[in-house]
Amino acid sequence: MFGDGLKNNKAFSGILTIGTGNVIGGIITSVFWLFLAGILGTENYGQLSYFLAIMGITSVAASFGGPFTMQVYVSKGLKIESSLYFISIITSLAGAIILFFMFDDIGLSLLVIATSIMNLYLVELLGKKLFSKHSKIYILQKLLFVSLSLTLFFTIGFEGILIGFALSNFIFMKHLVKILKQEKPNFKIIKQKKKIIFSNYMSNLVSTTRNHIDELLTVPLFGLSLLGNYFLALQIIGLMYILPSLVVKYTLSEDSRGNSTLKVKGITILLSVIVSLAGAFILPQLLPIFLPKFTETVLLIPILCFALIPRAITLMLMSSFLAQEKNFHVPIGHIISIFIMVIGILISFHFSSEIGIAYSYVIGISGSAVYLSIISWRKKILRN
Repeated sequence: MFGDGLKNNKAFSGILTIGTGNVIGGIITSVFWLFLAGILGTENYGQLSYFLAIMGITSVAASFGGPFTMQVYVSKGLKIESSLYFISIITSLAGAIILFFMFDDIGLSLLVIATSIMNLYLVELLGKKLFSKHSKIYILQKLLFVSLSLTLFFTIGFEGILIGFALSNFIFMKHLVKILKQEKPNFKIIKQKKKIIFSNYMSNLVSTTRNHIDELLTVPLFGLSLLGNYFLALQIIGLMYILPSLVVKYTLSEDSRGNSTLKVKGITILLSVIVSLAGAFILPQLLPIFLPKFTETVLLIPILCFALIPRAITLMLMSSFLAQEKNFHVPIGHIISIFIMVIGILISFHFSSEIGIAYSYVIGISGSAVYLSIISWRKKILRN
C-alpha cells in the first residue's frame, strides 16, 4: 500500500523520472572521468580540469538569462524560449571566438557554444514537465560524450576529449531550429522581465564562478598535479551531489507553481547527511586500491564529503527564492562562498597547506548555506 502511494505521488514520480536520467548519466560520466584519470595521470588530468573550468564559466556567461530563467518562466507558461536561445547563440559565439584566440583550442570553443544551448534545452524540458524526455536526452548526451571523446582521444590525442564532449551536446540542433522557426524572438518580454532575468543570470554566473574559482586558483599556486588530484576528488563528490541536484530540478518547477515541497526538501537534506558521513569513512579506504597514483586525493576526499550537507541546504533554499522571483539573496550567498574560498586558498598557499584547499571549499559552501538559512528564517518570522 505504501509502495502504491509512492508510485501515485506526483512529487515522487517526477523526482524518480528525473533521477533515473541523472543517476544513469552521472554514473556514465563519472566512470568515464575516473577512467581518464588512470590514463592521463595527475598533470594531464589537471590540465583537462583547468580547461573545463574555463569552459564552465564562459558557457554560463554566454547563456543569456541563465537556465533558471528558462525553467521558471516556461513553468509559468511564458513564451520566452526563442528569445533566450537567440541571444545565447550570439553571446556563446562571441565567447567561443575569444577563447579560441586565447588558447588556440577548437574543442574548447565548440564546447562553449554547445554547452550554453544544451543547458537551456534541458531546463526547458523540465519547465514543461517533460521529465521522461529530459532523462532520455540527458542519458543520450552522456553516451555520445563518452563514445565520441574516447574515439577522438585515441585518434587525435588529448584535444579529442573536448571535441567529443562538444559534438555530443549538439543533439539539441533539431529542437533549436524548430523553436526559432515557430516563434520569433520577443524582446519585449526580455525588457519587461529584465530585472529578474539579470538577477537570475548573475546568480547563475556567480554560482558557476564559485564552482570553478578553486580550480582556477589551484593551477598558479599549487600546480597541475595537485589540481588533478583535487579534480578527481570533486568528480567523486559530484556523484554525491546527484541527489540534491536532481531534487531541485523538480522542486523549482513545483515551487514556481506554488506547490508545497517542504517534505521533499527535508528528506533530501537528511539523506545528504547520511551519504556524506558514509563517504567520509568508506572512500579513503577504496581510492588507493583503484587509483594508487592519486595519493593526495585520499587526503582531500574525507573533508570534501561534508560539503554535501551545506550544498543540499543551499539548493533547497535556492529553489524557493528563485521561484518567488526574489532571488537577489542567491548571488549574495554565492559571493560569500567565493570570498571565503579565495581567502582560504590564499592562506593555504601561504602556509604550504595543500589540504587547506579542501577545508576552504567546505567552509565556502557552508557560508552560502548559513546566509540563505538566516534570510529564510527572518522571512518566516516577519510573516508570523
